[in-house]
Amino acid sequence: MTTNSRDKHICNDLGDNDIIAYLKKHPDFFVQNPNILEVMELPARYSGEQIVDLQHEALKRLRARQDVLVDNSRTNMSIQTATHEAVLAMMEARSLDEFIGIVQDELPVLLDIDMAAVALEGAVEAIDMSADGMPVLLPNGEVQKRLGDSDVQLIARVESGDPLFGAARDLVRSVALARLYPSEVMPTGLLILGARDENMFHPHQGTELITFMARVAEILVEKWLEQGELDD
Repeated sequence: MTTNSRDKHICNDLGDNDIIAYLKKHPDFFVQNPNILEVMELPARYSGEQIVDLQHEALKRLRARQDVLVDNSRTNMSIQTATHEAVLAMMEARSLDEFIGIVQDELPVLLDIDMAAVALEGAVEAIDMSADGMPVLLPNGEVQKRLGDSDVQLIARVESGDPLFGAARDLVRSVALARLYPSEVMPTGLLILGARDENMFHPHQGTELITFMARVAEILVEKWLEQGELDD
């Protein structure tokens, strides 16, 4: 392919310093465009201490980037699998008490976290964790206080002592909160996931899987509350 006069003019205007300056501003240029390395004339390998082996460095950085992508892919797949197993476990519940037990006892194991709970707003003045086999009770307005207009909040670091985490209040350091939407039989609520490790949850993570889990929990709680009303 021939080079037109405009391309020649641009090439003539660019000096080594211009190219160096551009690459310094875009250090990931070769990572984003690895095919360029295939046509570049890189120096042969040198053993001198003062000579940088550009070919070796370029390949090392590309391999490191590839390793990170592979590790992230494996981690994401592991999280997805764990979430699906947690949802399946919740769906096996045959009553509200059994569902709450699965959330509190099985979800932490399946998700490799330290606590999980379902909380619903009710006629209480403070967060009430005392009712065994029942959802945690929250004062009216607590969900709005915790989430604002968001459906999910991922918090990398929380202070110890928050009563929302019950017996794990002095252990939990990172938390995911997901909204449970109200219905005719169910008040608004939260799915609470807590971990002892800071940054287990953080704002840069995706929220799709937690949102999915919350929607399933919402449907199941509503189902059992509705069934309880029919039984009464």
